[in-house]
Amino acid sequence: MIPAPATHRLHGIEAMRGVAACAVVLYHVARHVNQAEPMPALVRATQWGHAGVDLFFVLSGFIILHVHARDLGRPARLGHYLRRRAVRVLPIYWIALGCTLLMAAFGSHAAPTAARIFSSALLLPASQEPVLGIAWTLQYEMVFYAVFCVLILNRRLGAALLALILAWLLTALFVPRVVPAGMPPMFCGAYSLDFYAGLCVAWWLAHADVPQPRAVAAAGLALLASVGTAESLGKLNGYGTSARLCYGLACAVLILGIVAWERTGGLRVPGWMRRLGAASYSIYLFQFLCIGAAWLVWQRARLPSGLTAWLALSAAAIGGGMLVSMRLEQPLMRRLRP
Repeated sequence: MIPAPATHRLHGIEAMRGVAACAVVLYHVARHVNQAEPMPALVRATQWGHAGVDLFFVLSGFIILHVHARDLGRPARLGHYLRRRAVRVLPIYWIALGCTLLMAAFGSHAAPTAARIFSSALLLPASQEPVLGIAWTLQYEMVFYAVFCVLILNRRLGAALLALILAWLLTALFVPRVVPAGMPPMFCGAYSLDFYAGLCVAWWLAHADVPQPRAVAAAGLALLASVGTAESLGKLNGYGTSARLCYGLACAVLILGIVAWERTGGLRVPGWMRRLGAASYSIYLFQFLCIGAAWLVWQRARLPSGLTAWLALSAAAIGGGMLVSMRLEQPLMRRLRP
């Protein structure tokens, strides 16, 4: 999950990032609490929360093209693009990674190898999970950013590369035997299709009108709720290719409607939702650190597990992420940005 650049923020997009981050947190906390006291109903009810990752990826594809459309085919803009992406993504991620390594040093798990730490710090594509497990999504992002670099250097070459990658992804998904053993998932996984959905939304909004955007947004939300309900009821494998396609389509329709609706001036986003969205990257990165710390306090206080623990740990993860954002991430960005 990557936050949008600060220029010309769309408040609806901001709010959706915050909701997506919270959905992921609720899902992860439910799985954590379930290990202490089995709560299958809670796990099923929050299972759809992992689709927040699909929303993040579709948003990322939309935002990159929306913000950098004028940079396509202009090699002189590559340095500006790379600096903005690096400054926005890496500093706070490195802090989260450092905190994770520090906790690992005092824990019972074996210390990660130097090679794994190096690969994790640079978010290099790899089959092995990064040290900060949640950062696997950032590895997908980095691959997408690299492809977008080609679009900036040469528009036609970049478009051809995007088409070639899309053809490979579809082949890999529907003819799995063609995928070489050990290939990192970001080169053959269904999540990569979410970025294409976001690109399509950005292109549509730049070249065509969206009639009845409020109805489009409602349709996207209804579709997203339907897919989530199907997964919670066990009718859909939420981690399979079909779920990626369904969630990706629903997120794309929702974003299309929300952005078009906001452009008409009809959508008003509450301030608290904008603040939640602004903190979404920190909430996402620091959620496991906050959950772990809150769980230790909860256990030492001998408080009951179950639904109460789920609510308390969820509040700790979201509140802790917002605190990190306000006290660390946002001041750091103001200092590092030109």
